Amino acid sequence: MKIKTAMLPFTVAISLALTSVVSQAAKDFKYDVLELPAVPSHLASETLIHSINKFGDRYFATGHRGHILYSDDDGETWVQAEVPVRSSILDIHFPTPELGWAVGHEGVILHSDDAGKTWSKQYDGLRYGEEGLAYYQERAAAEPDNELYPFLIEEMEFAISQGADKPLFRVHFLTSTHGFALGAYGMILETLDGGKNWLPVLETVDNDGFFHIFDFAPLPGEGKFLASGEAGLLLEVDIPGGISKRVPTVPREGSFFTIVDAVDGSVVMGDLRGRMFRTADVGETWDAVKKPLTSAIVDSTRLADGRLIAAGIGGEVLISTDNGASFSQVPITGGGQLYTMDGRIYAISEGSEGTLLLGGPSGITKVKLPQ
Repeated sequence: MKIKTAMLPFTVAISLALTSVVSQAAKDFKYDVLELPAVPSHLASETLIHSINKFGDRYFATGHRGHILYSDDDGETWVQAEVPVRSSILDIHFPTPELGWAVGHEGVILHSDDAGKTWSKQYDGLRYGEEGLAYYQERAAAEPDNELYPFLIEEMEFAISQGADKPLFRVHFLTSTHGFALGAYGMILETLDGGKNWLPVLETVDNDGFFHIFDFAPLPGEGKFLASGEAGLLLEVDIPGGISKRVPTVPREGSFFTIVDAVDGSVVMGDLRGRMFRTADVGETWDAVKKPLTSAIVDSTRLADGRLIAAGIGGEVLISTDNGASFSQVPITGGGQLYTMDGRIYAISEGSEGTLLLGGPSGITKVKLPQ
């Protein structure tokens, strides 16, 4: 049979033209996590989880690629929220049942007004440098003798040159309109209008090394807390007073990833090397916590009955019944460790009926907490 070949040059030409168009489109496409929405996935609860928290009767979990999940059945099943970015989301807070905020990589701040079902972007790291520069230039013009503002102007110019490279680690709202976010390189942002405007407050913070700020624990008094960070950074923050002063007595210069308050008013911090320290007098004196050898302590929480729980990144779960003076290892499974696919824990939260919800690279796992 004779094959007709008259159309071959034409089809080849069309094919080459289409290939060229597709190739050019691929070159023109820019993968920007701040502009691309999170992709719906039925496996979202089985992938990397950074935080787990409960507000009211609803649990929330945050993860990579813009994942925000919520559960109304004590963590048995999870629903993925609609999120407009693919940045990793690191923390979440709801001051009211309907109003919530979430923060994460690229300096992103998200807001929900429907109990976490859908989210919108309020802020990102590109605005941090640009708006921060304008803010401190205005402050410098108003107070020309203040030597701090030229220093902060240089920091904002540097932030602009770096782009949206700074993650926000924590977010918390004192009211439905007054909140703050803490993050890398000393970032502290404050809003007084529910996130319509976020402004840096670096001029009030004793952190001229711009060390990361990882976590915080409340102190007695409205708007007062301790914030822990890298290089032994511990800040005593007084939001109504407009000042954050460094606590100089921290016993180690390591990175303190987590900090939790006990019912007796004491505070316990955990660090990169698995060490924990406790203060009962807002950092004037410290005691080394008695505990087994573990990996880095990366998260902690206080249970409703007052016991403290801490998690090691290697999979260890620790419990304290004496307000953090000592911790013992909890025999969850496998000799005290939770063995996920890679044995790691990044987040821990109290579940219902004596359970814990644990988050890590393999998603969310519910385990029974021994009584």
